[in-house]
Amino acid sequence: MPAKVTATFIRPQVVDALRLAQAPKVVPIIQLPVERNLILAFRPGWQSLEDWQKLAYHVTDIDPRIEAFVVHADMRGSYTRKKAAERPTLCFCSGRLGRFRPLRGKIYNGRQIPKLQQLEMMAAKGVSVPKTALLTPELKLDPAEWGEFVIVKPTDLMTSSYGHGINLMRTERVRYKAPEEYPEGHPGRRGPMVVQQFINTGERISLYRVLTLFGAPLYSQLMRSAEKRVDLTADDETIESAVVATQALEIEKDFVIEPDVIALAKAADAAIPDVPQKGIDIIRDANTGKIYVLEVNPGGNTWHFSSRYLEEIRASNGPEFEKRRRDQFDAFRTAAKALVAKTNAEAE
Repeated sequence: MPAKVTATFIRPQVVDALRLAQAPKVVPIIQLPVERNLILAFRPGWQSLEDWQKLAYHVTDIDPRIEAFVVHADMRGSYTRKKAAERPTLCFCSGRLGRFRPLRGKIYNGRQIPKLQQLEMMAAKGVSVPKTALLTPELKLDPAEWGEFVIVKPTDLMTSSYGHGINLMRTERVRYKAPEEYPEGHPGRRGPMVVQQFINTGERISLYRVLTLFGAPLYSQLMRSAEKRVDLTADDETIESAVVATQALEIEKDFVIEPDVIALAKAADAAIPDVPQKGIDIIRDANTGKIYVLEVNPGGNTWHFSSRYLEEIRASNGPEFEKRRRDQFDAFRTAAKALVAKTNAEAE
């Protein structure tokens, strides 16, 4: 049996060398200096705190040179304001900022933009949108220009979000009404109405919703009405009383990736660059295949991974469906990459 070698006969540095040779190899961690800050301001009810914390984790994992802070959009956060002011900073909030105001840095937050203005901004950048006009006493609609049918819809944001006051009409029957002429509760009493070119999406009313963050798609959903659209040969009363807004219909939905829809969503996002998060609604003409942007929902309450607005619908969808929402484009990691790129490019 060979003699046992002990440390008594070996110099200490040699013993250390042997121990190191036998120890598991550990890759040294290179600690990069923090150079920039990202402030994620969350709005309770519009997204969960946990979602913003996940974004913060992914941001620092992707780029350790960025320190991410999660703050309440409506709290002053004096400590965070001072701490974040030590480096170039970018602040992101899906909606408007409340009482929180960073001491320095670039701010991106959501804001309400009238629908007609949204369409004008996109059209100016060459984005395909339906022909739309404010319904005024002077407006004269020519079916040869507008088509046989138009959609009449409200500009009031609170009611239009639920599909109230959106009607399909024969173009020749559209007339201006003063606010007091509309029945009680009609959104026409709260703001002007607009007329929009009718895009026939086929037997079933259909709509794409693409959620973007700084131009990056986070999910793309196609919604179709469970029932067939109203018969366009029906009488005027039947057509005008039909529900035509997807928000007010029972719908079938799925997640789809259609390249032309994604490309149009990115173009719509780029047309209004100061708004970071958008829920972009797109429709496809069943006859021509052409696609149009209806609106971009720039106010910010579109983070439907955890928004209170969609809470009941998410519950009815079930966990597997909602997992597909998150996984379609690896939403949280993709959002974090977009935030990292914007922070590195524009933090001040």
